[in-house]
Amino acid sequence: MPNRTHFLLEESILTELAKFDEATLEFLNALKRSTRSIYTCGLEAFQKFYASQGEIQDFLDRVDKDMQLSRLKKQRVARNTLKNFVVWMQTETDFKPKTIRTYVTAVQSLGRYFDLAISTRYIELPSANPVSKKYPWTLEKVVKFVDLMAKPIYKSVAVSIFQSGLDVSTLLSINYGDVKEEFEDGIVPLCFDLVRVKTDTPFMSFIGAWGVSVLKEYLGDRRLQPEDPLYPLSESAIEKYFARRAKKFIGPYKGHNPCRPHSLRAGFYTLGKDNKADPEYIEFWMGHEVPEQKKVYMSKGRDGWRKAYAEQAEPALTPLGYKSTHSFP
Repeated sequence: MPNRTHFLLEESILTELAKFDEATLEFLNALKRSTRSIYTCGLEAFQKFYASQGEIQDFLDRVDKDMQLSRLKKQRVARNTLKNFVVWMQTETDFKPKTIRTYVTAVQSLGRYFDLAISTRYIELPSANPVSKKYPWTLEKVVKFVDLMAKPIYKSVAVSIFQSGLDVSTLLSINYGDVKEEFEDGIVPLCFDLVRVKTDTPFMSFIGAWGVSVLKEYLGDRRLQPEDPLYPLSESAIEKYFARRAKKFIGPYKGHNPCRPHSLRAGFYTLGKDNKADPEYIEFWMGHEVPEQKKVYMSKGRDGWRKAYAEQAEPALTPLGYKSTHSFP
């Protein structure tokens, strides 16, 4: 029986999933949430490409039948379809090379789930080399970018990533119960006591007075239950919203969105280092693995880490006019 958190997370992408056939839904629901978000986008693109020939499960049926034929009778359905899918994405969409490769991987993974070995050899995938770089954030530029966000939930996501250094998947794993006590008690910096989703690494990070202020604006009068997700969004929705804001902020760009959520995580790292924060503390706050021999040195209580964050990181990440309320001995 899925818990309430699982239900709410599923509900947030229900509209996207509803457009798929039964076989595709079975595959997507078997994935981790972070993987499912991007594969949903990839299979949505494939479904659009394949629409004239049927549904995605029709593609699987044809691949299955073709693979059972003798070598001379095979039509190479999987290979030819993927090759045409790549051409379609290159000519009919504005997808960048890395996106195209990821979307092909989504189809390949779908086939693997149903025991169909779909090779990506001979389909002329584009180079995976990135076309663009991350935006060179300063605190002032982050403030201007966030001010372009009309929706409080996305504004809070942006500031939380920037002030905590969290990746999007970990941020979306936070439930209200994870912050309820400190948030309702008005403790700032506010602690995120977490396990990083991608690496299963336990760590702590924080948001300062600016992040808490924006979080209060977003939550408003909402009465969340402890098991409710703090941000009931999908990664794809966040990426798309950031992309739209970026075009207003920096104008047209080539390649990946330079102002994508991950770029704010990079901004946390850079500005923290510029503020002379301990590099190993920064690595810890971002959820990176700490070398085994340094784990004893890195051990602190929650208030110990809070004090370090307030002294070493928050000053570089908080605009004038915001002040943390926590007092330290």
